[in-house]
Amino acid sequence: MDIIIQDHSPENLEKIYENKFLYQTETYSLMCEETDIPWLQFIPNRELSDTDYAAKLYGEIYRVAGYLKNKGLAEHFNVAKIGNKLPYYHIHLVFRKPNDEAWPEPIWCLPNLTPNEKITQKLKTLLAEFYA
Repeated sequence: MDIIIQDHSPENLEKIYENKFLYQTETYSLMCEETDIPWLQFIPNRELSDTDYAAKLYGEIYRVAGYLKNKGLAEHFNVAKIGNKLPYYHIHLVFRKPNDEAWPEPIWCLPNLTPNEKITQKLKTLLAEFYA
């Protein structure tokens, strides 16, 4: 478990995670689930045993979360490292609203979340502003 993926090419990450590639930085790659509930995954590119790297990664996660929340993506967000289904290290960032289809339950294992292909482009646009 907690395998760090070496090949962060969009094609490889989309194959492994079965979701959409959004962005890549020197610290991580960013993916998203295509659902009505905005759901991102941060894929680190090295071990988190380096505490400086871990602090940088988690700091970036919370900066992205705050930015997207302020852009109206949701009222609330959850950050979680679970990894029970995939052995590859990844951190979830999920934006929630009291009226979303899964509220107040956790979304982790709900199989029938409403698909939303437009969320990928919306997130790419917002992230392009954030990283500019």
